[in-house]
Amino acid sequence: MATIISNRPALLLAQMRQIKAGLTKYAETYTPAGPSLLELEEAVSQLETSLASQIEAKGNAEAATQNLNATRDESILITRRMRDSIYAHFGKRDARIVEFGLDTLPTRKKKNGSNSNPGQG
Repeated sequence: MATIISNRPALLLAQMRQIKAGLTKYAETYTPAGPSLLELEEAVSQLETSLASQIEAKGNAEAATQNLNATRDESILITRRMRDSIYAHFGKRDARIVEFGLDTLPTRKKKNGSNSNPGQG
């Protein structure tokens, strides 16, 4: 039964190192026709470098995501505080708050004698 060569980089790297160890141990009695030990060593080196780059990129991406989330949370807090400050200054019914991108509350209808009987006009 043939050994399956993994397509997962970390497992492939372990398999390549194991083959390299075997080639080194039996260098006097076995010399592969191709690829050579040097080619294998170069492939191991390139795969290690690529794997390290990927791990670093994932770490950078995680740090960037955490930074983005922290900045977003702070921005939400500041925006909410600013909105509350605008409402506190102008009130929720003042038409000027629309200029800040805020909605106004509908104006209250006065309840007096003329509005309480809809049949009277």
